Amino acid sequence: MQPELPAKTYRLQIFLLALIIIGLGLIFTRHIWVPRLVNELLTDEEIKANDPAPAQPISISSKDIKETNFIGKMSVLSGDGNLVAESNKYIAKTISEFKKQADEQVPDLRKKFGMDNPTANYTIDISAKLVEGHLTKAMVLTVYTFTGGAHGSSYYKVFNVFTTSDKIITLSDTIKNEKHTEFTNLVKKELKNWKPDGYSVVFPETVDGLFFASFKSWSLDKENLVLYFDQYEVGPGSLGAFPFPIPLKKLPDFF
Repeated sequence: MQPELPAKTYRLQIFLLALIIIGLGLIFTRHIWVPRLVNELLTDEEIKANDPAPAQPISISSKDIKETNFIGKMSVLSGDGNLVAESNKYIAKTISEFKKQADEQVPDLRKKFGMDNPTANYTIDISAKLVEGHLTKAMVLTVYTFTGGAHGSSYYKVFNVFTTSDKIITLSDTIKNEKHTEFTNLVKKELKNWKPDGYSVVFPETVDGLFFASFKSWSLDKENLVLYFDQYEVGPGSLGAFPFPIPLKKLPDFF
């Protein structure tokens, strides 16, 4: 004959059993009955509206600009993420500032030189290109403006993110801190040795003045780290703005 449990122990067992039953009931209600009730009360359209939307891929289109005092083209970006948001913000800001300049200057220039004079016809073009690497994405914006003179000017604005976090990053986030000086010296050497037509196309003394923080515009593709230099930044105006790729195989332990 088994000994009787003390009344206090028996009540404790009953209490614990009741807690288990209640817990199982809550789980059943939360995961089975509630979703079923929600699905019965909501229409298919309402359920779809409450579901998180999948991330929209990046797409790039082009739009003509026809303002009173200037014309041009601009890229229009759509999709989710910081690359699109920051790039569209920069494009809008650049167009707005150019419009303000054109509205202030062009009317007087047209009175002085006539409507058909090139000096009185301002132009801006902003094009965008998506560059994808192994762990990064970049949106490369190329900006060309003409406000009179022999030729226009061109420059870059590049935004980079890690694909895993969608965080806007700089070159310092990818190149090891202890490699900054070595990286800078390598870039200087590559630029000075760059002779596309058999002769140097950069100003050596200007290149010597570069430092790591000079490399604000860059991207990583599957084979190269590409640095983007603005017009006049390291060479004559005739060189224009240009991309300068450095093969990743030359940077084996820099990242």
